[in-house]
Amino acid sequence: MWCAVHVKDGHEAKTEAFVSGLLSEEVNARCFHLTRSRRKKYGGQWRTVREALLPGYVFIDTDRPEEVGRELKRTSGPELLFDTDAFVTTVKTEESEFLELLIDEAGEIGLSEVRVEEDGRICCLSGPLRKVSHLVRKMDLHKRIAEVEAEFMGERQVLYLGIEIAGQEV
Repeated sequence: MWCAVHVKDGHEAKTEAFVSGLLSEEVNARCFHLTRSRRKKYGGQWRTVREALLPGYVFIDTDRPEEVGRELKRTSGPELLFDTDAFVTTVKTEESEFLELLIDEAGEIGLSEVRVEEDGRICCLSGPLRKVSHLVRKMDLHKRIAEVEAEFMGERQVLYLGIEIAGQEV
């Protein structure tokens, strides 16, 4: 089961390190924040950059969410967190299962390779997008992103995932 901790934007890695050091071995927790790889063009060159997928969220994968919540509320370091009463939320099972399809063990979403068919259709060849291709709302080949619409934290969200066009210069 996943728990989401709402933190200040840009403090995800700091909070992740803090929470990882705080939780005991008994809660069997993995703490991470979600990042995505995407392609951006700088000075005429395409480069791969890593960005936060959901800024302001750190996730804890645990089979004991109540204990995690209690340990976090007892901490003397809530300055990293927004609201000391409700800063830990449980993520719905279907939402965490969806995100598990996309991420690797470190919480990173890699690039997906796509190909443009002769008839103009875009086909996903490899990568995390292949597992959720039915949720792709739009692909922007110019910006090299795929828009994936999904439910997260009770709201419809559009996630922008990085794509690479097969056969083009890396």
